[in-house]
Amino acid sequence: MTNDMPLVSVVVPCVNRAHLIGPTLESILGQDYPRIECIVADGGSTDCTIEVLKGYRDRIQWFSERDEGHADAINKGWLRSRGDILAWLNADDMWVAPDAVSRAVGYLREHADVDLVYGQCEAIDMDGRLIARSYHHEWDLEHAVVHCDYCIPQPTSFIRRRILERVGWLDKSFMSKKDHELWLRVGLAGTIRYIPELLARERIGPGYLAHRGDITAQACVDLTRKFFTLDGVPARLRAQARRAISNSYLEGMKWAFECGRHWKTVLEFSVRAAVVDPSNTGRSLANLKYYLGSRFRKNASA
Repeated sequence: MTNDMPLVSVVVPCVNRAHLIGPTLESILGQDYPRIECIVADGGSTDCTIEVLKGYRDRIQWFSERDEGHADAINKGWLRSRGDILAWLNADDMWVAPDAVSRAVGYLREHADVDLVYGQCEAIDMDGRLIARSYHHEWDLEHAVVHCDYCIPQPTSFIRRRILERVGWLDKSFMSKKDHELWLRVGLAGTIRYIPELLARERIGPGYLAHRGDITAQACVDLTRKFFTLDGVPARLRAQARRAISNSYLEGMKWAFECGRHWKTVLEFSVRAAVVDPSNTGRSLANLKYYLGSRFRKNASA
């Protein structure tokens, strides 16, 4: 082990994931990078998760206690950690073995000015079959804000502790899109870079927000509005605040439709998008027509 290499601390938040957490931990322990600290933040599991964790003995650290949600559990783990580079993997996601961490850390070591690096991610189903690759492109703060664009796959992100200590940890008020909200704060205060390499796999399946698109929809709006309350927002971005907030309602419509068919939210956000920025009325109506058309097509084929 070479102590001159930065320590990477990864937090794994989990509750009742005994059947899934094993592959996640193995993907961490199977990395060829020599300095990784793995901390599992268990929220008080009642299945066999604790027994699984005990089986790893001193290869990992873990604690089990009630928390205030996903973000709170991750923050607790990060605050207990010692690493200069921080990450988190949900208890059903995986790093690509054996060199995902080596590649990310190598980039950060070569680019001392970069505060967060991210790469490509594969989406897999509950049986590990490939579904798709994540949407990705080079980070651009203005584009991310104005279009409520989420382009950083969370399992692939590696963050310097220094930037989190500067901008703050995850916002516990966000049940959904807590990572998206954090990326905007990091992007405003620091430097984010994309590397075109596969670093992680994200498991897509039932979850506690799988059908709560209404919650995710509201988070799109809330994180955009919060951004414009931050210090240091460039004038060119402040000038686009109305369009950005309007677009966040359009993005919210998508989540409300795709994750649970929350029609009340879809309709409400369509109106709000047009009210906030009347020049967006055409897009709002086009989106609403598409979603309603999908509903009618489904009913017709039933």
